[in-house]
Amino acid sequence: MTEPKKVNAGVLLGLICIPIFVGALDLTVVSAVLPHVILDLEIPIQTGLDDAAWLVTGYLLAYSVSMTFMGRLSDLYGRRRVYLIALVVFALGSYLVAVADAWPTQVILRMYYLFASGRPDSSYITLYTLIAARMIQAFGAGTMVPVGMAMVGDLYPMGKRARPLGVIAAVDTAGWVVGHLYGGIVVRFFDWRMIFWLNLPMCVIAYFIISYLLRDLTQERSKGNMDWLGALLITGALSLFNIGLGSSSEGGSSLETLYGLPAYAVPLLLTAVVFLGLFAWRQKSAKYPLVDLSLFRRLNYLPASLANFLVGFSLFIAIANVPLFINTLIATSLEQGAWDSGWMLSALTVPMAIASVPGGWLTDRRGYRLPAAMGLVIAVIGFTLMKSWEIETPYSEMASHLVFGGVGIGLTMAPIAAAVVNAAPPDQRGISSALVIIFRLIGMTIGVSSITTYGLLRVEVLSERLLAAGSSLNEIGRVGLEVTEQVISETFIIAGIIALLALVPTFLLRDHEKPSEVNNE
Repeated sequence: MTEPKKVNAGVLLGLICIPIFVGALDLTVVSAVLPHVILDLEIPIQTGLDDAAWLVTGYLLAYSVSMTFMGRLSDLYGRRRVYLIALVVFALGSYLVAVADAWPTQVILRMYYLFASGRPDSSYITLYTLIAARMIQAFGAGTMVPVGMAMVGDLYPMGKRARPLGVIAAVDTAGWVVGHLYGGIVVRFFDWRMIFWLNLPMCVIAYFIISYLLRDLTQERSKGNMDWLGALLITGALSLFNIGLGSSSEGGSSLETLYGLPAYAVPLLLTAVVFLGLFAWRQKSAKYPLVDLSLFRRLNYLPASLANFLVGFSLFIAIANVPLFINTLIATSLEQGAWDSGWMLSALTVPMAIASVPGGWLTDRRGYRLPAAMGLVIAVIGFTLMKSWEIETPYSEMASHLVFGGVGIGLTMAPIAAAVVNAAPPDQRGISSALVIIFRLIGMTIGVSSITTYGLLRVEVLSERLLAAGSSLNEIGRVGLEVTEQVISETFIIAGIIALLALVPTFLLRDHEKPSEVNNE
């Protein structure tokens, strides 16, 4: 394998990252435009908000699910081909979102009249069309992440992969974190559909340039066929898992919930476990499995995956707590809360993306353990500082604490991703790259669900302890602010503890071979 020319390598990495970033933006961008969508479609908030929430949930599901098997398809049929197909799918989904209330709604209404009676609500037909279009978008966006990471594995030799892998991981994470800020800025000046129209020229330009520049990309393709049954089983497991844990945000009284989860979430999670067990059985018995479970016995594979899971858990606590703190304790309006939260989160995500570069540089020269351990220690310092946040804490001080967290987590991304991709055989880099992202997404999903559950229970306990019977409205309001402040502080402590735990698998990572040995790969 020969190292690519420096100019071409940088250009290619940038081209691969731009669509990934835009796809990640679109994961959360709809949170800023959701009120505008509901208003435009004249959907009743009381009855239609749960359905409208699927504009976010459906995207996340398709985004996660596509990673599980599209990375494997790139192992079988070629990275360039699968990446370009994903780009087309993402562009198609963006177009359908932008025009969903026009001809797609009319086509579906006409089909409805052919096969059913009655007159459906056209607003809801448009909403469901939007949800379907968003899922098409997400399928393409989710595919580009692992396939892009696998392309880096094909383009760079082992001792040179860490920096570009870290950049892709950071760009993906930063994209969906700043998505709502990007959406808020666009809808201030344009119609919400403009967000999705803007995707199209980017996709067209990226398609032709990537198609040309990667025409000579070589890779070692995997033998065998696609395990479609395995893909179906893991899709079912992830879908049920995300829906079950995502329901924790719905709240409810303690009689209606089990540890903060609605009663219907428990069967969903148990069924997800069954599907996961069937998936594991299928992978052991299949001639050409979707995920070769023996990969987890390879050097660094298991500890890197576990560390990635724990990092994702800690990261999402910070991502969830910043807007929660600002909206409940500082902001005087929803608009101010959204605006301030977006800018404050950039103090976490921008340093995270920047720190991935020195994290990769250190990884290439000193191995996996040093930058990963350094990053986790810095992240723990950041979470410890965040614990001190109070209503009077100025934004400048909060931002400095978030910079510590962002730099720390950013330093871990390159070594963890490189440890997995370098451990994978060349013909299984696609699925291995997918596992890097999937473990982090699962950690983030469990993180937000667990912290939501913890927060609900702690607020109930602390409120009962601090409020006396017959308390005045002023007293209830004051105690409510104190309780919220304390619970958020406690969750930052939990994030720091989880980051400390991630040091354990990090110290189990073994450094890659010396450069003289790598070049003989």
